[in-house]
Amino acid sequence: MSFHAADFWIVITHLGAAGIMLPLFLVIATELWLAGQKSDLLAWMLAMSTGGAIVLASKIAFIGWGWGSASLDFTGVSGHTMLATSILPVWMGRLLAEPGQRFSLSGVSLGLAIGAAVGVSRLALEAHSPSEVMAGWLLGLAISLTAYKVMRHRRAVQGVAALAGAFLLLVFSPSWPGYFPTHKWEVGIALALSGHAQPYVRQDLHRPLRGSAAELSRRD
Repeated sequence: MSFHAADFWIVITHLGAAGIMLPLFLVIATELWLAGQKSDLLAWMLAMSTGGAIVLASKIAFIGWGWGSASLDFTGVSGHTMLATSILPVWMGRLLAEPGQRFSLSGVSLGLAIGAAVGVSRLALEAHSPSEVMAGWLLGLAISLTAYKVMRHRRAVQGVAALAGAFLLLVFSPSWPGYFPTHKWEVGIALALSGHAQPYVRQDLHRPLRGSAAELSRRD
């Protein structure tokens, strides 16, 4: 991969970083709270918490115990893809909504497309496999569709939504990733729970398959 291509994908993958998506989620949550849409906010928070727990559990299960799928090349759900696909459609759908609308369909579609682009960037940067990205996108889709279903009221505090966009633009800089050290935390939790000294990595997932193939070759 050329330098320019890698730099492009780093910019795209940055849109799914927890350091950007979680503060953006908090700003949207503030909008909902100020608008009195507390039941809507609670339902979305529950969906987001469930999605986050699934991502974390899948990664800890592999890092700590090696639980994954060699045939699917699966070591855990893509968190970047999940976050982008669960938050950006909600933000863009509300931001671009006309007066009296809950969501803009074009805004929701654009958010889902950006979430897909984040997933592609994870593949281009070799951070995840296709199965991991697909799982992240589908999980994010389920969360954003849950938000669409439960948010029955139109956007009421437009200034906060605009503030969310301003915040996103201010922190968006390829030279400063703005990441939380989530992977480091995941590894620490996994090792503490499993009691293992070293984390499992993707090469460990495929080692039994390679060993079996070599054994069959020798037998033939």
